[in-house]
Amino acid sequence: MRKSVLLLTIALIVGTVFLLTGCGSQNTADETAKKEPKAEQKVEPKAQKAVTLKLAHQWPQDGEDYVVAAGMKFAEEVEKRTNGQVKIEMYPAQSLVKAKDTHTALKNGAIDMAIYPYIYAAGAVPELNIVLMPALWRNHDEVFAFKDSEVMKNIEEKLNKQLNFKTLSWIQISGGIASTDKAVQDIGDVEGLKWRSAGKYTEVMLKSLGGGTVSMASSEIYTALQRGLLNAVLTSSSSFGSYKLYEVADYYTSPEDYSFYFTIEPLAISMKAWDSLTEDQQQIMLEVAKEVEQEALEGAKKEDARVAKMFADAGVTVEKMTKEQWDGFAKAAEENAYPAFREEVPNGEWLLDTTLKSYGR
Repeated sequence: MRKSVLLLTIALIVGTVFLLTGCGSQNTADETAKKEPKAEQKVEPKAQKAVTLKLAHQWPQDGEDYVVAAGMKFAEEVEKRTNGQVKIEMYPAQSLVKAKDTHTALKNGAIDMAIYPYIYAAGAVPELNIVLMPALWRNHDEVFAFKDSEVMKNIEEKLNKQLNFKTLSWIQISGGIASTDKAVQDIGDVEGLKWRSAGKYTEVMLKSLGGGTVSMASSEIYTALQRGLLNAVLTSSSSFGSYKLYEVADYYTSPEDYSFYFTIEPLAISMKAWDSLTEDQQQIMLEVAKEVEQEALEGAKKEDARVAKMFADAGVTVEKMTKEQWDGFAKAAEENAYPAFREEVPNGEWLLDTTLKSYGR
């Protein structure tokens, strides 16, 4: 009897131990399963796919114009290096979008790419007025250095966030002065003339010197000069050549050595189009863009000389602005245009003074 009770007791103890051990093992397994990290879900890269992007610009499709040529070279090289996966179609002469609506079209993704004067977007991003500030730069090398400046990086961030596009390739321009009644080289020559100006703060400077200003598109200048509605014009070397303004001008002040008029017309892409590309395609675009902007810098310098020759060949009197003459315009800008910019543009004092300081002014 005692033996039977003993055996029963032992059996109950063993069973209890086994049951507890089993539960513990299950709990441990459950806890281990909870602690083990889930395998990371792989994000598949975008598949290589063929895309066609539309690039808009405002000028005639003239391969002799280095701004247009830069766009043509970019399109050709991107298609070649992507093995035809990315094709870029160019739409010249405002055939896809009006020039002054370009930044809105880029923002909305209505167009994919553009080469256009960034000053057109200054209404949306007032800080952009600095890229058409009179007498801010003396020559092309100073303008090219500005692209990597703290100020331009600050502006680029605003373009990306507010207008939803990014700059791919820096393209810059200079321009001279075409006139009919007399040559314009010095500040004393400005008074009494009706000007097609370039930018809000250039207008401030010209008005302070006694000039009158009229706002009009580059495509309207030829007729205005012809009819006497204007007698002095500021525009880019490329526009002077493309619109054949040498046919209706008597004098031309070339920007080859000095000019108070420079601005930028970069190659931009909407973020919608950019995000549709694969990383490899984006990288190829960035590489080509870097090469193109270096060529465009040399093209800008050559363009000034090429257009000056076009004026001379047409019988127009051509002169170059001197350092002393440029200094006169710079002084006028410092006294009138610069204070207005500092007061009216958000963070204008920092933008302008930081830029001037970088050039030792």
